[in-house]
Amino acid sequence: MPAGKCGCLKKEARVHVIYVGGTIGMIRNESGVLHAVPMVLGQQLQEFPSCHDRHYKNKVDDCGMMVLPAVSGAPYRVLYDLIEFSPLVDSSCMGFCDWKRIANEVGRSYNSYDGFVILHGTDTLAYSASALAFMLESLNKPVVFTGAQIPIFEARSDGRENFLGALLIAGNYSIPEVLVFFGNKILRGCRSTKLSTDSFHALDSPNLAPLGRANVNIEINSRQIFRPCNIKPFSLQSELEKNVALLRIYPGISVSVVQAILKDPTKGVVLQTYGAGNFPVNREDLLDELREAVHRGVIIVNITQCSAGMVANIYETGQGLLDVGVIPGYDMTQEAAFTKLAYVLSKPEWDIANKKKVMLLSLRGELTTNKVAKINDIDLIEGVARTLHMSTAMERQQMCSTFYPALVAAAVTEGDVHKLGDLKQYGANLCDTNCDGRSAMHLACFLGKLNCVCFLISAGCPVNVHDRFNRTPLHEAIDTDNHDIIKTLLKNDAKLNDPPLVQAELLRALTERAKIKRLESFRLAGANLTLADRTGRTALHYACQLGNHEVVEYLLPHYENPYIKDELGMSPIDYAKAANHAHILTLMRFKEKELAKQDPCSCTN
Repeated sequence: MPAGKCGCLKKEARVHVIYVGGTIGMIRNESGVLHAVPMVLGQQLQEFPSCHDRHYKNKVDDCGMMVLPAVSGAPYRVLYDLIEFSPLVDSSCMGFCDWKRIANEVGRSYNSYDGFVILHGTDTLAYSASALAFMLESLNKPVVFTGAQIPIFEARSDGRENFLGALLIAGNYSIPEVLVFFGNKILRGCRSTKLSTDSFHALDSPNLAPLGRANVNIEINSRQIFRPCNIKPFSLQSELEKNVALLRIYPGISVSVVQAILKDPTKGVVLQTYGAGNFPVNREDLLDELREAVHRGVIIVNITQCSAGMVANIYETGQGLLDVGVIPGYDMTQEAAFTKLAYVLSKPEWDIANKKKVMLLSLRGELTTNKVAKINDIDLIEGVARTLHMSTAMERQQMCSTFYPALVAAAVTEGDVHKLGDLKQYGANLCDTNCDGRSAMHLACFLGKLNCVCFLISAGCPVNVHDRFNRTPLHEAIDTDNHDIIKTLLKNDAKLNDPPLVQAELLRALTERAKIKRLESFRLAGANLTLADRTGRTALHYACQLGNHEVVEYLLPHYENPYIKDELGMSPIDYAKAANHAHILTLMRFKEKELAKQDPCSCTN
């Protein structure tokens, strides 16, 4: 909600209009031909009462702003200014550099406005809207693209309605997305495409219902708004990978055409196939070229040539592409697939495997996967955030602190390190602890998930963290006899920090219950098996007293001096004699002979 400098609520919203070019601002020359004239749009807008309220203007301190007339039902009066590209760019001439200019202008003025409107030609408007959707990261304000089939200043014009509607949406609605407003429909930018050359509804969103409509009232489908779950500040990815291409499959396509598209320096290709993603799998020459390109590191994304529907693995002719490493693009438009690929490939911090994984994710609501959602999928958080209409940083922080630990625990339980990586990328703190102070590392060690333990260690999670019961991950590994995990923890500086008397009491309890495997786990973790309790007795004392042959046999190799005496002056063999455990005496005497061979002075009994 817009606020004044003092923090109080105000009645105006400020919108920044960026005029890139296109029919919407053109005028006719003497021959009746539409053409772009620099600096005319801003001047003429001030002369149109529907676009500028001169009377309200007198109350505005900022003389550079124009004001929309009051609109019934709109909570704020929209104040707007306008800058235009020089030179103005026809949409058929748009390219990567122009997307960068638009994105940089939004980024430069981001903190000074409540929303943005971008006036653009219709031919490539969907490409630009899709590109900006990815380039503007952690967006929390509306950025609305619009254009026209007939200029604003014509007597009969769709441009005027599109322009006014875009201004009202940008200034009055909390929609943190790049949008397209055209023909009374509010579309997600990265779902839009141009379907007609001469209709006032030229732009549409075939695979996603509009986010809203502007009829008598502007109606917004709040549940459909894509609200990312992270709370990162707005940032800008201004550079895109330019070496991406569109390859449309057609009957009889030659291998040389495919080779020309796939060869260096191409980094990514959007492959447009038939129907639900079908490809001529009888063409081994084409499959070989795709296979070789994938092996070389080219990312190839498969989308359908149809205007509606998605790529689905339901035919053998689609399976062939998966087998060679082509990624399904589901229901992405060609504009979204192309610009997303350029965006993902521009990320130097991601390796090829991660880039392929990200192409399968819905980053800005650009695709619908055909997988069955699971309760612990990362999409759960985004779905809940959108359903609850959460938008503030505090709301998202509170929700994430509730959901992330549960999702991390679920991923550890499944032993799914890929999901742990996804959660970390989305902002989960893998080192976080629950109300008992237990971490994901505790759980992974208890469950014996060595792969998760290694991943958590590599992610920087501490190995010596104590829960409220003073237990560390090492304790969990000991108690479940996970010897490989114990060794892994010790290699990464895990310590058994229990006081000697506590360790001695545990050794006594394990000896009494004949837990030989647990004794070995304890020893591997760094415990001294010869520690004595408060009475001076060691584990060997108790094992000899109880006559437990297997435990005595296990303990003896770890005792340099098996004749250590307790506070009563009794050695382990004394307890064996007192209890008349002949078999234990035999073991002890055998040990005695071994020691005598090593050192004749070592025998004290």
